[in-house]
Amino acid sequence: MDQFVDIPKVVGTKQTLKAVSEGKARKVYLAQDTEEHIKKMIYDCCQEHMVSIDCVDTKIQLGKAGGIERPAAVITIIK
Repeated sequence: MDQFVDIPKVVGTKQTLKAVSEGKARKVYLAQDTEEHIKKMIYDCCQEHMVSIDCVDTKIQLGKAGGIERPAAVITIIK
């Protein structure tokens, strides 16, 4: 997984769904240890708007890669 500390991004489910729906998302990174209903919402939205998803093993790994000091279920790189 790439490090994306200095890349424009949004963190979290609500912000990701908004960015994807508005056509602002470039790529979504989703932690596999996220709750199933959240993963389904993200997958469905990304599929509908043709945004690619990369999976990461854990929320802790994803948070570190995104340069935040907490676990992250989803981080979205924006345009």
